[in-house]
Amino acid sequence: MASIFCCFRGCSNLIDLGFTTQAVPTKKQPIILLDSQQIGHEVVLVKDGSRICGTGGALGNTAIMQDKAYFEVRLQQTGVWGIGLGSEKADLNSVPMGNDAESWVLCSDGYLRHNKEEMHRITQLPQEGDTIGVSYNHIELNFYVNGQKLDCPFTNVRGQVYPAVYVDDGAVLDIVFENFVRDPPPGYDKIMLEQSLLET
Repeated sequence: MASIFCCFRGCSNLIDLGFTTQAVPTKKQPIILLDSQQIGHEVVLVKDGSRICGTGGALGNTAIMQDKAYFEVRLQQTGVWGIGLGSEKADLNSVPMGNDAESWVLCSDGYLRHNKEEMHRITQLPQEGDTIGVSYNHIELNFYVNGQKLDCPFTNVRGQVYPAVYVDDGAVLDIVFENFVRDPPPGYDKIMLEQSLLET
């Protein structure tokens, strides 16, 4: 016990003499959000880049580089919306997205669209308050509604892609890149920054 008091006394003596230790700055990890530089002209991002409203699309601020990635979108308010993936060349001013060769999206009308084609259609449409999961392994892009997998994957996703969402007609979406409501599918994890992948 005496040694502890000596230690404190030694520290206080250093402070009295004007010697102070510098706090080592902690390296803040970059956060994955929607990219304010990659949004449609009439899009509004709020909640530090995790909520989209207005009209148009937005991409995440990092490409999906890992083998198996997962993210979620919470449908806060219904309207016209879409969720999926897009390249840097995706048309973020087109609603719905999926009308070009650079985006692959599940749309609020139940269609999965890519390059002006309706690839699949789901019959049970997500409702306000639902959580839509998205998994991608560079082979298949899959969707989940409240943890239930929709058996209608995209298998033609090519190139470097980013999480992509769009809204119109009053829709509000929250995109979630960690602290998920539902467990990701086995083997899948949150999207990692390329720097983090190099460190693991």
